[in-house]
Amino acid sequence: MATENKSVLTVFVGSAGPADGVRDVLRDLSTAELVGSFVWVDDSEIGEAGARVPAVETERGISQSVTLQDVLASRHYDLVRLCVLVPSGPGAVPVRLATETMLAELLSSNSGGARCVRLRVLLRRPADEQSASAIPALAGWHNLLVAPEDSRGPGMGHESLTATHDPVDVGRQAAPVIAGITGLWTDIEHTPFDDAAVLPGNSLRVVRSFYRRLDTSHAEHRLHSELLEFDGQLPLPRDAGTAVLYADDVPAATRQMAHAVWVKHGHLLTSPRKSAPPKRDVRTITFMDAVRMTGRFLLAVLKNAPSLLITRAIHRASTSVASAAQRALFGSTPGAYRVLVGGVDADGQRVSWTEYESASRQLGAALDEAKGTPQVAAPDLSALWRDYARGALTLADASERSAGLPPIQVGAHRAVLRSAADIVPGPDDDFTDIPGVVSATTQLHVAEAPDILGVEELRTTLRGLEQDPVIGLDARRTGAAIQTWAAKRRHSFAVSFGSILTSRLSADITEAGTLLERIKGVEALRDPAEESAEVQRRMFWRVRIATLIALVLGVLAGVLAWKEFISWWAGGPIIALCVIGWAIAVTLICQKAQQYLEDLLASREAITAANEADRVNLRAALREIEVLTGAYRQYLSWSRALGAFLARPLGVPKHVLTARRRIDWGLPRHSAIGSGSPDDDKIARVADQLRQDLFTVGWLTEPWDTVSAGAGVALGGVAHDITRDPSLLTTKAGAGSGSPLDEWSLIFYRGRVQSTGAAVLWQRAMSELTGPRTELARDLLDVIEYRIDGTVHRSGIDDFLAGVGVPTEGGFLDRAAFTDTATMRGASAVAGELYSRTRVGCGLVAVTTQFTEGVSAEDLARPMSKHVRTEEIHEIPDIDLRPAQREEAPADKSGRTSYIAPAVDGINF
Repeated sequence: MATENKSVLTVFVGSAGPADGVRDVLRDLSTAELVGSFVWVDDSEIGEAGARVPAVETERGISQSVTLQDVLASRHYDLVRLCVLVPSGPGAVPVRLATETMLAELLSSNSGGARCVRLRVLLRRPADEQSASAIPALAGWHNLLVAPEDSRGPGMGHESLTATHDPVDVGRQAAPVIAGITGLWTDIEHTPFDDAAVLPGNSLRVVRSFYRRLDTSHAEHRLHSELLEFDGQLPLPRDAGTAVLYADDVPAATRQMAHAVWVKHGHLLTSPRKSAPPKRDVRTITFMDAVRMTGRFLLAVLKNAPSLLITRAIHRASTSVASAAQRALFGSTPGAYRVLVGGVDADGQRVSWTEYESASRQLGAALDEAKGTPQVAAPDLSALWRDYARGALTLADASERSAGLPPIQVGAHRAVLRSAADIVPGPDDDFTDIPGVVSATTQLHVAEAPDILGVEELRTTLRGLEQDPVIGLDARRTGAAIQTWAAKRRHSFAVSFGSILTSRLSADITEAGTLLERIKGVEALRDPAEESAEVQRRMFWRVRIATLIALVLGVLAGVLAWKEFISWWAGGPIIALCVIGWAIAVTLICQKAQQYLEDLLASREAITAANEADRVNLRAALREIEVLTGAYRQYLSWSRALGAFLARPLGVPKHVLTARRRIDWGLPRHSAIGSGSPDDDKIARVADQLRQDLFTVGWLTEPWDTVSAGAGVALGGVAHDITRDPSLLTTKAGAGSGSPLDEWSLIFYRGRVQSTGAAVLWQRAMSELTGPRTELARDLLDVIEYRIDGTVHRSGIDDFLAGVGVPTEGGFLDRAAFTDTATMRGASAVAGELYSRTRVGCGLVAVTTQFTEGVSAEDLARPMSKHVRTEEIHEIPDIDLRPAQREEAPADKSGRTSYIAPAVDGINF
């Protein structure tokens, strides 16, 4: 057998007779994977010296024909054991001495320098006649006699074995002892004679060996399921000093954490707004101001009429330059304008939320190009998504991973949420009950709870289909079912945080639409220059009318005075009044016109300032829409990954039941195989105790870090940068972009990537059970079930082990194997002992091998006579014999029942 650090070859050499029974039983034990591989050489098949040695190699019950030379030449061995079986009894043919010598030399010279251990095992019972050609002991070999006894354990009573001609009976008693002598038992390193000194001369030892295997694979499988399968409910972690509780107010807990994440990182998704300056106070034009303006106006009329035309042309030019941005904004992107203002496309259909991202990008680029300003780089949201994940994990295991994101507090205790779906809904929480006809019409087959915008669009679509005569009823039922489903998930942490994102996005879309309409409304205003010119025209027209009236009245008064219809004393004042009236009228006309222009100027200044602020705010709103839609994509991807992780934080617990084939009949008393058979209450109690050690505050950190760090490996060659630096995953675009984050979250959500935490946690659990918490392992071994000749027995672990694998004091082997003289001098006393006990999971393998001091062949008992004494045959009373019947196992215990039969050959499975 290959030990942990050595490669070992074990070669058995036997002849026809009792050795065949040993070979068959060893093969049966190999089939049950109880012994390691070995090579069997039959003495009768060995030809002349130097010829190839035929052999049979057996491993895990599978035998194949080989040659010993091929076995030695094809592998490297550190140790080679040669074990020759020496039978006794009438008709037994021992292995030829030449064969023993030849094989010993072959193994020593052709094994590549491997150390060779040579053993001769004598199969002899007290009443057996020794073959004349059999040599009990050879110098330079470990000469061993298998004690002709059967006992449950060291220091216990035993049954003396009588002579038999049945190879099967010899094999079932001797083969387990030989396995212990040659170190063949699996899962334990027990080699009593590999390093022992060879006795001088032809001395031999009488040896016995005890074997126990306690198989806990079934109990471990049940414990694995109880410990690592949560069924959607998260375990209560253990906090040093204080208890962790389950939070009952789920909405408050999730809102608090979502708000904390937004408060900490919301500045990355929002932009400041500019306020329009207040409208300046309009200056009041007094009468004296009007007189002075009139004088300046008359002087300007006479002197500066050409310059007024030039000024008006310059003002019109500046106005046309200012309106260029308007034309660029509304003329080049009409589709984007329709999306943001009306929420519809060119065909008048409602647009998806994804359209707002491209529309805001187009309008933003148009604004930047018109103003000649560079585009602003998108913000780095990696810190946001790291804290989003940390917040979700904190709600599950009560560990404070980031400043500002404390765990839930219930009084003085930390608290966690019971259900993973209350944190981030996973794949099992999707809405899939969509009828085929509705699914084909809407092109949607599933709705994810965190996808708030997608669910709302689906509900809007279904409302529009309710009037359809074909699918209206299905659409109405599906809409009602979605509403009920969404209501159950709206209090989760993911949906709470997503609601903050979507409400901000909705507000920005509304703001952008309002600003666009307001900016477009400025285009409808009349050109200030033209309006000023119109005011001036009206003013000149009124001045002309006033001048004409004053002139007519003055001329009329002069003519009447000249014709002496009136005196000049009357005509003169009338002419003076006409001049004064004209002056007053012109002054009032100029005052009114100037006041109107002052009001117009102040109003246009306010409109211009407000328009400039609207443009700045529009650019900020468009940038926010672009950032928020990108963030929403990332939110969907991280929610998928976290939902899949929290639904199975340890992955799919895969625990292969490695139970070996059960031996129902054939093992002697000194070898037994039992299995732990705890009830369900004990399994649950042990699992609960282990959870307190394994699921501490922050227990999710390691599994999450492991699965997220393996994203690059899971994606393969398309994500070399993620493989080199897993932190770059938080910077990638989200759902629908085809980025590494999008691809990884999808394969994680669909189960193609799994967390590997179950294997790690199970190893820790086994370390606890085989280390500091061995008292828990004993609870699994409270009741041991094993079989003796097909009958089920149950006992405690100490009774089952019967002292095997621990040191014992003194003891004697069966005295029937020795002469009276040898017995009197203590030759049957145990002089040496090797005990081994190894943990195999929660179970164990224990072996104890005991042997005497060296004795000679003359110290062994010989038959009293060559003839078998005829025993008196007692008359058998005539009684009714009970036929063979099935033994019924108790109803509360699993396992096969057996037939109580008078005789069974070999080892039966």
